[in-house]
Amino acid sequence: MGPVGDGAPLIPKSPLEVRPLRTVLTIGTFDVPHLGHAYLFLKALELGDELVVGVNSDEFVETYKGRRPAYSLGERLELVARLGHRVEVNDGPGRELVYRVRPDVLAIGDDWMPGRGKDYLGQIGMTPADFDELELTLAFIPLRLQSTTQIKERLTG
Repeated sequence: MGPVGDGAPLIPKSPLEVRPLRTVLTIGTFDVPHLGHAYLFLKALELGDELVVGVNSDEFVETYKGRRPAYSLGERLELVARLGHRVEVNDGPGRELVYRVRPDVLAIGDDWMPGRGKDYLGQIGMTPADFDELELTLAFIPLRLQSTTQIKERLTG
């Protein structure tokens, strides 16, 4: 069956019904892979039919965090792809990637929830108007297990 309507791929819900594929995007460095990343991917995928993982480029990580990641971009892309997810390189704060992928849902950790001292929209260079234009939902995934920072502190501590 080919595309209809707005051109979104269709998947059967039942033999008589089809619906557009729902795409979820999450963006991060995903350096020093751990179970927290796997949990984030699992919970994000529950929000849609396809998970696209935006992996930050080495150059962007260096400008953002002041250091290069422990694993190269190629290694991080391969790791996420081997988990069965579509991967895209993110070379900047995220706005360009969001507009390129055009997901239905942008999934992030709940450490970015309003009132926790972080501004996710500012971080990715987007505004509420961008979300309205794209009809994009921002979903907060409860963080579980450990973060990369906690693991690095344990190893060096």
